[in-house]
Amino acid sequence: MVIIKRKVIQIANSTQLISLPRKWALKYDIKKGDELDVDEDGYKLLITTGTVPTTKEIEVDVSGLTPRLADRFMARSYQKGYDMITVQYDNPETAIAIQNKVKELLGFEIMEQNKSTIIIKSISSKLNIDFDSSLRRAFLIVMDMANTCLEAFTKADKKTLENLYYKDFDVNKFCYFCLRFINKGFHGGSGTYILYYLVESLEDVGDEYKMLAKHLAKVKNKNKKNLLDVLFKVNELTKIGYGFFYKPEKEKAVRGITLYKEAREEIRNLFVTRDANEAAALNSLDLIARGVYHFPTMRLDTLKGLGG
Repeated sequence: MVIIKRKVIQIANSTQLISLPRKWALKYDIKKGDELDVDEDGYKLLITTGTVPTTKEIEVDVSGLTPRLADRFMARSYQKGYDMITVQYDNPETAIAIQNKVKELLGFEIMEQNKSTIIIKSISSKLNIDFDSSLRRAFLIVMDMANTCLEAFTKADKKTLENLYYKDFDVNKFCYFCLRFINKGFHGGSGTYILYYLVESLEDVGDEYKMLAKHLAKVKNKNKKNLLDVLFKVNELTKIGYGFFYKPEKEKAVRGITLYKEAREEIRNLFVTRDANEAAALNSLDLIARGVYHFPTMRLDTLKGLGG
């Protein structure tokens, strides 16, 4: 939800007016003489156009694609704001992948299915969830994945590491919803393009923590100490990125950039390893560091007195 301030204009002795946000009026084609619905709710006034938004539909043919590519193609259609997605497919494995992916699409369900077609549709025009809550939830799940990785690897808890990938489903679900929310035009604040990129980066970070846990579960004990040191720094960087996003402070930005350089230097030095699982874990740590590095650096414009 975007809060916009409006001054009250006094007309004669009794009439008071406020202006409509121009961007909103243009988006919904509000013209002189149009009637709007005003719903009074205590101290709140809800202004709506009184018209039902048009449904965006798309047909996607994923025949010949791998199940992985097919489900990503469909997820992108959801993120772009389509309300009904008709998917044409040519093998049962693809159908299963699509069915599983729908579980990550908030507010969507499979309405029809046959041997070659699946129709997925939005079943709710207004979910009981907002952008800010979804984004914060995604951040917190990623933070939990980071902490779980560190604790489980320290204790050599392979089962917990192997099961961590379940948490990434929820990261995807909330990040996909945020991307859809932005593409639908519901988030009209400044810096929308940067925010979109940051949400995508957060989803990628969740993916890499999932992969990191998988690789750490296979790392031999003799290689643990160096990886633990790097993992601790990368997790600290993730925590700083989260903190800076919601409360930008110069000290956090400086600390985040310093940690990023230190972590990547250690990762480069450790890449001489001949252990395939350790190398894969280092690669995931490097990708996580690069992903969360964007959270403070791309929002430096929110800091006041940065040059001071």
